Order: sequence, then C-alpha cells, then structure tokens
Amino acid sequence: MDEAESDQASAGLPPDSRVASRRLANGLWIMAAQVPRARQSRLVGAAGVGYLDDPPDCRGLAHLLEHGLFLGSGRWPGRSALARWVGTLGGRYNAHTGEGVTDVHLHLPVEAAEAGLARLVDLLGYPRLDPGALADEVEVLDAEFRARLDDPALHRLAALGRLFDPSHPAAACHAGNRATLGDDRGELVARLQAFHARHYHAGRMALVMLGPQPVDEQLGLLERHGRRLPATAADTPSPDRWRWATPRGVAWHSPNESTLPAAGTLELLWPLPGALADACAAPLQAVASQLNDGALTATLQQGYAVQELEADTAPEGTGPALCLAIELVEPPADIAPLVATCQRALRQACRRHAITPPPARTVDLDAWPREQARRLSRRPPARGSVPLDRDHRTLSAWLTPEQCRLLWREGAERATVTWRQIEETATRWRPLDLPWPPAASALPEVATPLPSRRDLADRPVGPRSDDRPAAGLLFRDARLSLWWDGLDWPTREAGSGWCLGWPAGATGNGGRLRDWQRRTLALRQAAGARDQALTLGSDARGDWLMARGSPAGLASLVDQALDGWMAANTVTAPTGPASSSGLLAQQLLDRLATRRPPCPPGAMPPLLCWARGEMGNREAQGTAKGFAERLSHARNASPPPDAPQGDDQGMTWLAPQSADRAVMLEVEGGDDGPRMRWLLQLLAHCHDAAFHREMRQRRGLGYVAAVRYREASGWPRLGYVVQSPTASVETLRQAILAFLDADAVRLARLDGPQLERLRHALLARQGPPETHDEAIERAWQALRRLPFDSPSPPDWHLAPWQQECAALDSLTAADLEVLASALARDTLPSRWWAHAPAPPGSPASQHCPPAT
Repeated sequence: MDEAESDQASAGLPPDSRVASRRLANGLWIMAAQVPRARQSRLVGAAGVGYLDDPPDCRGLAHLLEHGLFLGSGRWPGRSALARWVGTLGGRYNAHTGEGVTDVHLHLPVEAAEAGLARLVDLLGYPRLDPGALADEVEVLDAEFRARLDDPALHRLAALGRLFDPSHPAAACHAGNRATLGDDRGELVARLQAFHARHYHAGRMALVMLGPQPVDEQLGLLERHGRRLPATAADTPSPDRWRWATPRGVAWHSPNESTLPAAGTLELLWPLPGALADACAAPLQAVASQLNDGALTATLQQGYAVQELEADTAPEGTGPALCLAIELVEPPADIAPLVATCQRALRQACRRHAITPPPARTVDLDAWPREQARRLSRRPPARGSVPLDRDHRTLSAWLTPEQCRLLWREGAERATVTWRQIEETATRWRPLDLPWPPAASALPEVATPLPSRRDLADRPVGPRSDDRPAAGLLFRDARLSLWWDGLDWPTREAGSGWCLGWPAGATGNGGRLRDWQRRTLALRQAAGARDQALTLGSDARGDWLMARGSPAGLASLVDQALDGWMAANTVTAPTGPASSSGLLAQQLLDRLATRRPPCPPGAMPPLLCWARGEMGNREAQGTAKGFAERLSHARNASPPPDAPQGDDQGMTWLAPQSADRAVMLEVEGGDDGPRMRWLLQLLAHCHDAAFHREMRQRRGLGYVAAVRYREASGWPRLGYVVQSPTASVETLRQAILAFLDADAVRLARLDGPQLERLRHALLARQGPPETHDEAIERAWQALRRLPFDSPSPPDWHLAPWQQECAALDSLTAADLEVLASALARDTLPSRWWAHAPAPPGSPASQHCPPAT
C-alpha cells in the first residue's frame, strides 16, 4: 500500500492509529489497523462473491453457502463449534452476503485474536458442508425469506430490479428460499461444493484486523494464517456486465404499506461504469460532499418537507453509482421542481474544479474492517491514477439528467393508481414517468446556513492566562448549571464543544425530535462541511444537543439549533414517525431504546451546559447565559403521545403491517445505576443462545428468536422477542413465559471462571472508550444523570467508565441469580408488545385483538 492509499484507508480512525496492508504470494490481501485504545479485536474475512454470482436456476446459493460456512470446518468439525467457542468468550460473530461480496466478522477479546484468525481461515477455506446440516439450513433460509417479506429493504431491491435489464442477474430476487434452491439435496450439496471451490480462494479474498496490537504484529498473524487459504490462480472474476435498462423510473411500496403513515423516499440514481467509479473515487466523493453541504437541503425545504437528504457513492443493490436519497414527510404533489433542483445542484458540483476533500469523520470501528475487507476482496486497489482534471471531466459526462433513474418509495397505496405486483415478493410497483423539467422550474437557490449570527466582537476570543476556567462547576443560578471540561481522556484533540440539556414535554418527544431534526437538517449538514458536528437527542430527562469541532461559529451553531427546537416545540400535531424498516422483531426491539423510562420530577435543571475548548471563563459564562435566556422564551406545547397504547390485558400492539405474528417481553431494570446495567447485560448473555435454540429449533416457532439488551436515557432493558409466520400471539407469549419459568435461573448460575470470562467480554464491549468522540458522548450522558444540585469536588473529573468498571468488578454470581429469580417470579417491571395481522376486510387499527 502506498502512502496515499494508507492515508485514505485510515481516514476517520483515531489520530494515533496506524494502517498497513500487503498482498501475499497466494493472492490474498491482508490489512491491519492499530488503534491503541481499541477494547477488542475485530476480524473480518471477505470473499469477492455474492448473490449476483448465483446460478440462474439456483438463486440463493451464495447465501446458503454463507450459512454453510458455520456448520463446521476441517479443524473444528462440530456443527456449532464456532458459536460455542465465541459464546464462551463473550464475543460476537455474524456474516453478510451482498451482491458481490460475502463477509464473515468476529469481535473477540484481544488475547483471542490469533485463535479467532485460525478459526476464521478454516471456516472460509475448508467448510465441511455436511448434507444433513445443509438440509436443515435450507429450511432456515426459507424461514428467513418469509420473515424478510416484512422488511421494506427487500421490497426496495425487488423494485430496483425493474430498472435493470431483465437478462441481468440483478433483475431477479436473490433472497433464496426452498422454491429457488430446489428439492434435490444431493445435487444442491454438490453445487455448493463446486461454488465454494470456484470462488473461495485467496486470489478473491481479503483478511482485515483492527485491534490495539502493533500493526507489524497484526500483519504477522494475518500472513501466518492467511497462507493457509487455497490459491487458485487460474480463476479470475468475470467482468461486470452493465445491468441498467434505458433510463426510467419506478414507484413502489411494501405489500402492507397502506396501513402505515404516508411518508416516502425518492432516490435519484446515476449509474457509473465500474472502472470509472474506481478511477474517479476522489472526485466522485467530492461531488457527493458538495450535495451534502446543506445548500441543496435548504433550497428544497422551501417547497418540500425534507426529513433526510444524503448523497451516497455506495448505494445498496445498484453497483457503482451516485445516489441522492431524499426522505419526505409528506408525498409531494409534483416532484418535477424537486428533480430539477437536484439536477441543477449536481451540475454545479460537477463544474467546480477546485475539489476539497470532505473533513474526515470519526468512523465506526465495527464497520471499518468490514468496509476495507469488502473493498479489497472485490476490487484490489489499482496501481497509479489518472490525473484529477481528466477524471472530473469524464465523470461529469455520466452525471447528467439524461443518465438519471428514479426510484420512488410511496408511503401509502393510492387507490387511483394501477399497481403491478412482483410475484415472488408481492412488492407493489408501477412505472414512473421521468420528469424532464426545464431548469427554470427549479426552486430558487438558498445560501448554505452558516453559523455566523452570533456577534463575538465584544467578547474575548480564547482563554487568557488569568481567565482559564478550572474543571468543574463554573456557574450556577436558578436557570443554569454550567460545568467546564474535566474529561479524563488520554489525548486532547483539537476543537471545542458545547453540550446542552433541558427538561421538555412529558409526551411526544419522538415526534418533537423528528421535527427538530428536520428543521435543522441543512444546518447540521453545513456544520459537517465546516468540520463541526451537531447531534440532537430526546429522552426521559429532556431534550439535548451536542455541538463540537472547530470553534469558529460554534456558539452560533447552538443558537440556530435552539431556534429549530423552539419552532418544533410549538408543534401539537403528529409530525409523522420514521418509516418502518427491518423485521418485525427488530421494530419491537427498537422500542426498548426509544420508549421513555421513568424519570423523577426535577431531574434536570432548567438548562444544563457542559463546555470545553478554547474559551475563557467570561466567554463561557456569557455564552451559556445567552442560551439560558433564549430557552426561557420557549412556549411549552403538549404534543400527542408517540407510542401506541396497551389493551386491557397489558399488551401494546404495533400497527398491522404483515402476515407474521411477533411478541416481545420487555423487562425493565429497577434503576439506571451501573450495577443494574451490567446485571441485565450478563443475563442477556446467559439467556440468548438457549432462548434462540428453544424457540427456533425445539419449538419450531420461526426464524427470529433473541434476547437483546437496550438502553433508553441510560435506563436498562431486556427484550425477549419471537417472530413467527404461523403461531398465534398467545402461543408465543406462553412460550416466552415457559422458558423463563424453566430456565431463567438455571442458565444464570455461573461458576467463578464463567463469570470472569463474561466480565472480561463486557469490558471489551463497553469498557473505557475507544475514541475521543465516544468519551465525550459517554461523559455528557453521565453528567446528565448527575443530580443537578451536586457540588463540584476539588478533584472533579468526568470518567464514568471508571465507576462502571468498579461496579462490574463488584458483581457476584449470587447477584445474577437473584436477578434471574426476580425475573422468573415476575417481580421486575415488565411490559408485553405484540404484532398480529389485521383481520381480513377490517380497517387497520393501532389496537388489534390477539390473534388465535
């Protein structure tokens, strides 16, 4: 890897990280990332093969092979060997089959990295593919396919296929099910073995590792184990075929979307040849960044209720393309002005020859190794590059109105429109006339909302030696508590920060937050383009914001965010919830992180501020007092409740949206202290695998069965969730109760070594922060939980993870057993959630009777 490629790969990692890669003699790409404060090792193996490589008469083969990799390998032949080994370490594993890449990823304690690499390589290169186990896995795949019929993401891919050449593999659904894989199990196993031999070899694979170990040590481990992968130099990936039909548009919606709110997303797609997208990666990303800088959003919001807008260079399911996705709160009467405005913005972005790389964002350390492994396995970095100006002119020729395709998700079925149906997925779709509006129909341009309104001319800039604040409580009166810095973190990164929190309405916080986010979307995008970040939130303790980054105009950024909040706070009508997505079970689990936990009155001061950075004492106090004054003029409103209400039996129902049933038992911790949070996480780990086996394998209830831990405003919760295509809601509820009655306590009885392993695993997941941004976010939320009248001790500092680690260390096996006993006796606060299909012919209802 040359220096430029190394810089590109490491962009967004913590500043003291190191990245290196090389290609081995057998053709395998390896990459290592040394992140000194990483809590765990992330290991990813990727193969450059995906669902588009399925044989036409056996769709789902690549996905089935992904499942088959976990059914035992040459050195570890047991069917659940990897799951048991990862489980004993408290780690995690998963896999994903995309259109051109399949990846397997492990998260493990650092000391298990080498053992994990050995198992990962064996799994990828030498799977057993046992016929009996594979026959069972076909049934699992079929159940997964039926469950995914509730997920709009599957229907989006199906509708996207209507934009492709019908002869291209991308035009068909590749989710895979019993019908597409066939009934001849012997032939299926033979085809899987041949498919693996052809595609899973070192020349089309990559191994990536991220951890705290020195980069040279990581490369040594990757090379030692990567050499074991089979080399098949004779096979090379087939060239990409052009998948797109002539430019056209498609409108679509999910089969049951008529029961859901009328929101929609319009995607403008500009396909690109693969070689051009690779060569023009930098200018293409620069064009996307200019579309994301807030100016286009501000312009569109003159005529449309734009909730989200994002230009993306790697959209799902399209191959190389530029995608501009715009989520709207209400369906527009006419999209022609919207399309014309977007086309104009794209032309302007393409004409700008002075391309400035966007500011590096802090990356997700879980996602980074997967992205790198997928990139390396599919399209190894090219040697050399074409001059930027020539790249830019070539790229512009493809980003024209004539090359644009439209994909429009309409949130509700319109009775006046004739819809077609895709047989395999039941996706509703119709051709969409491409609007070719003249440039004159575009909306008037609006300047990017820059944070420049606050006049700092009469205020000192930066701290003088005699004006530097001391860490701790800087100021308090009846309206304001202002704390200064105190972040106990080993490195100091450039930039300033303001965190504000204040009480808000007792209901409707979800709708208010969504409206606040819509009103500040352009502002947040503009801040991102200026190396700043604005994050908004709402929970039981009230509403809050975090502004951080370059100090220039940061106070003004907060001012404008408060203006947006005060406008949103006057809304008393529903603003439209976010469009549903994911499996029903996932939607239920999402409720755990969004439902308001109990919060005592007076838990927050009128305004809580936490400031950091290049400010003096007088400037920090004066600015905070200005924020408090602004909020004092806010008018309180009474938004409607966000969540559906329960019935007489204590069951809370989701709006009907599919034919499946799903039930979740929500278990709430008795308090939000670190001991309770750790205990519920330990209990989730003890129960999850056994609950999955009981519900899915022994009872045969469905594909989805899990125990998951979530928090809302720091308040801990567990969700025991099952989704089934056949069982009734009452059957699912009784199955959960039977599991808790029989196994809740037994599974929670741990001996000393077991408890110690789980403690170690939890610290790897949630111990001291890995990045500066994570440290700030965790410190801020800990400060919000602090009683607002707390004094500031002389040695005050913000490092909540130190107290959390001490709390975990103090837990005993007896503590966990007591909690499990309380759960089995039903003495913990709990709540039932459910979904059932609407009875035939009945109108959609928020409150459905239990299905029998």
